[in-house]
Amino acid sequence: MRSSFPLKDRPVPKESPMRQRTERFSDKADLTAFLGAFCFFLSAVEYMLPKPLPFMRLGIANLPILLAVDILPFRWYLVLAVVKVIGMSLISGTLFSYIALFSMAGTMAAALAMWGLRRAGGRYISQIGVSIAGAMVSNASQIFIARYLVFRETAWLIAPLFLAMGLATGTGLGIFAERFARISKWYAMAMFLPPPEREAAPAKGKVRNLSRFRLFPRRGTESRQAMKEKAATRRAARKKKAEALFTPESLALSGIIAMFAFFFAEGLGTKAVMLCLFAFAASAMGKRFSLVTTLSVSLGIIAANLLVPSGLILTELWGFRITKGALIEGIGKALTFEGLMYLSKATIMPGLKLPGRLGRIVAAAFTYYDKV
Repeated sequence: MRSSFPLKDRPVPKESPMRQRTERFSDKADLTAFLGAFCFFLSAVEYMLPKPLPFMRLGIANLPILLAVDILPFRWYLVLAVVKVIGMSLISGTLFSYIALFSMAGTMAAALAMWGLRRAGGRYISQIGVSIAGAMVSNASQIFIARYLVFRETAWLIAPLFLAMGLATGTGLGIFAERFARISKWYAMAMFLPPPEREAAPAKGKVRNLSRFRLFPRRGTESRQAMKEKAATRRAARKKKAEALFTPESLALSGIIAMFAFFFAEGLGTKAVMLCLFAFAASAMGKRFSLVTTLSVSLGIIAANLLVPSGLILTELWGFRITKGALIEGIGKALTFEGLMYLSKATIMPGLKLPGRLGRIVAAAFTYYDKV
């Protein structure tokens, strides 16, 4: 029997794909969790990229926040920024460290700057301009915090390089976001717009196998790869054993107690011993870290503090004065920074569940992240 409804006026079935997709984008909590998962993924990519300072963020993981400027209401937009910081800290195990503070300051400053600029300029300001503004504000806020917590006045020496990197990454992310917003069917659906027209795919040419043109033979690659796999296997075994002995909640509570004890510890020797204990605990938990990076960051913090003389002159090298006050302050800041890093790695597990609705959104974001 033919339906009495014209084709365009026929009711949409309750379980139709179009209705399901519309309801999915109407659920702002689910959409926030989905975007948060991509923040986690891009954070993992950013972690592998070289940076002028290991604990500072370049802002690549802010791409979903940039796209969310036009998608999410302001309330859920701020929730996404918080979910990004919490999730990144849980994945990297840095929730109790200065890195979480740098990430929170940079992310929230960038999010507010991008939202404000987008609302003030509307469609007259492109995604590129919004992205550059967010990157510059994010990096400037991190430099400001570094000036008071780590480097003192010498933080301004790294400001030009770090701001230049922010300009470069902000421009790149903006170009990508502008292109993505024009051609993405997902973005159009999230904005409740008609799907974009598909562009013709370029003709595929033959791809030549260039493996035989390598300049250097790959000697030792297999042995190094085997060593890495063995190390990863040992870490996985230690992690599995630790997860069987401890719950994420008990470890987090012990981490909070140890953090207060570390802050109130007197003397550089005591903090150095606690740092070694935290590093040993992180290794026992199967966490990955680099002693070379730890040493280089610590030396960088000490050297930056020595650039501002303070107290008794201990010695002079090539016209550079090493003062007692600056040296002690630099060592203390280096021990505090690295100690909190190792403590966080030792006591924060990805399975940690946070209370409330925010905790459920973070958990949903991790569910999406596992599928990425």
